[in-house]
Amino acid sequence: MEPKIYIDIVFPVTWGMDAFLLWMAGRILGLRRKRWRFALGGLFAAVCDCAWLFFLQRSGGALFSLLLLAGGVFIAYTPKSGKIFLRLIWTTLLSSFLLGGGAQLLFTFTQAQRLFGQGLIVEQIYPWWLLPWAVLLAYVLLKLGAGWMETHICRRREFCTAAVFRQGRCAEVRVLIDTGNGLKQADDRGVAILEMQAVLPLFSAEEGVRLLSGSREGLEWLAFSSLGNPDGRLWGIRAEKLILFFGEKSICHRDIFVGIAEEAFTGSYEGIVPPSLWKEDSE
Repeated sequence: MEPKIYIDIVFPVTWGMDAFLLWMAGRILGLRRKRWRFALGGLFAAVCDCAWLFFLQRSGGALFSLLLLAGGVFIAYTPKSGKIFLRLIWTTLLSSFLLGGGAQLLFTFTQAQRLFGQGLIVEQIYPWWLLPWAVLLAYVLLKLGAGWMETHICRRREFCTAAVFRQGRCAEVRVLIDTGNGLKQADDRGVAILEMQAVLPLFSAEEGVRLLSGSREGLEWLAFSSLGNPDGRLWGIRAEKLILFFGEKSICHRDIFVGIAEEAFTGSYEGIVPPSLWKEDSE
C-alpha cells in the first residue's frame, strides 16, 4: 500500500521545524535576529520543499535539502561574510541532528518517552511521537546549556549583538567587545562604533546615498586624539536606543552617541563596543 502524505500537515510542520532550527543556530552562536526573519526563512524552505514534493512526487534529496538550508540561513541572518555563512549552516545542521538524530538515538536506547506515553501514533511505521519529544528535548538542552555556551562559545569569541534604534528604524549587527576602545562621550559613557554599511538601515534611501557620497549632513561628531592624529573627529549618530545582547543578558542605553567607521572591519563582525557599556544601564 502506498503511503499517503497530507500536504496540509507536512507544510506547517516543516515550516515550524525549519524556523526553530534557524533560531537554535543563532542562540548557539550568540546571534540574535527578529522572530519574523526566522519565520520567513522557515517559510522559504517549507514552500520549496512542499512544492518539490507535490509536483515531482518524490523527495529532493540531501543536496536539495542543503540548498534549502542555505537559503533559509541567508534569509534569516543575511551573513556578512562567507565564514559566518558556513558557520551558520554547520550549526543549523548540528541543531538538526540534535533535534532529530540525537532524539531518536536517545529514545531508542532509553525509551524515555514511555514515561508519559508515546503520544499520537497514526501509523506504526511512522513514529509521530518523536516530533514533540524531539522539540522538547532540544529546547531543554538548549536552555540548560545556555550558560555553558555563553562561557565557552560566545564569551570566548567576545562577540555580542547590538540593536540600534533611530527615527523608527532599527539595525542589528554583530559586534566585538573591544577592550582597546577607550573613547568616551560627553556623559562619560563608552562609544560603540559600527561600520557604515551596518548603519545604512537607520537612514532613508536619500540619506543613505548622501552618507555614502561623503556628506556629513545630520551627523554629530566626537573629538578624539590618537597617535599621529591629535585632532581627530569621529562622526556618528544620536541613537534613541542601543541594546546589547549577550547570551541571556541584555542592557539598554538611551540617547547615546554611536560612531560610524568609514572602512569595514576585517573580522567577522560589523562593529566594536567597549566593555564599559556592559556596566552601565541607562534605562
